Amino acid sequence: MKNPVRTLRRSLLMTALLLGLSMPAFAQEAAPAAAAPPGQYISPEAKAVLDRMNAYMKGLQAYTIQAHGTRDEIVADGYKLQNNEAAALSVQRPNKMRAEVRGDVRDRDFVYDGKTITINSPDDNAYATAPATDKLGVLIEDLLQSDSVELPLVDVLYQATAGTLTENVQNGLLVGDSIVEGVICDHLAFRQADTDWQLWVEKGDRPLPRKIVITTRYEVGDPQFSAVMTWNTQPKFDKDSFTFEAPKDANHVQFVQPEVFLAGDK
Repeated sequence: MKNPVRTLRRSLLMTALLLGLSMPAFAQEAAPAAAAPPGQYISPEAKAVLDRMNAYMKGLQAYTIQAHGTRDEIVADGYKLQNNEAAALSVQRPNKMRAEVRGDVRDRDFVYDGKTITINSPDDNAYATAPATDKLGVLIEDLLQSDSVELPLVDVLYQATAGTLTENVQNGLLVGDSIVEGVICDHLAFRQADTDWQLWVEKGDRPLPRKIVITTRYEVGDPQFSAVMTWNTQPKFDKDSFTFEAPKDANHVQFVQPEVFLAGDK
């Protein structure tokens, strides 16, 4: 994962969500994975689990994820607070996405229909809409490079599908079997320069990421982000699943940087 610290701070329920994981809907648009850096060691068993997950996620045509998790916040005098958050993500290939986030810190809705993207803030009773590229992968990649927009679980999920999840990893291993909400999973652990992260991948014929924990080392309190995911890989969407309907009396505002959504078309 390219920047787990940023992921930790910017989105609690980041897939697929976190989902180390990545967006199957735009997997074919992702750049090929880079060669392992010098000195990196990931056990063959751990790599095999990631490879199975990557291959399976790339084959998904549509899915939904229900995720719940926590994010630590370090406040004055070193107090560590734990914020709760839940997210729902729907993706339909090749260019439809809806994400809804509800939590202690902020509520947000994201709706992308292949032509426009809308971000709704119930907390502010406001929403903004802008024209967007028709390539979901391009849109997500541009958004991840911008500080103006946050998306749940997308950073980790995107890297999982793109095959870049371990590019900054120093060491990685398979811990063993573990159960996440009644599902038997392979428990993986990885270390980067200033971050440790763990990933639980479902065993069997659905190797999907089911849980992720990110620990930011060398910061006061060693804050953590965690998320647990439930997947539906055969969802039934209707014509309004990726259509935004503005709440009554909500204010329509302008994006500060609307051009970011068309960056891939330039």
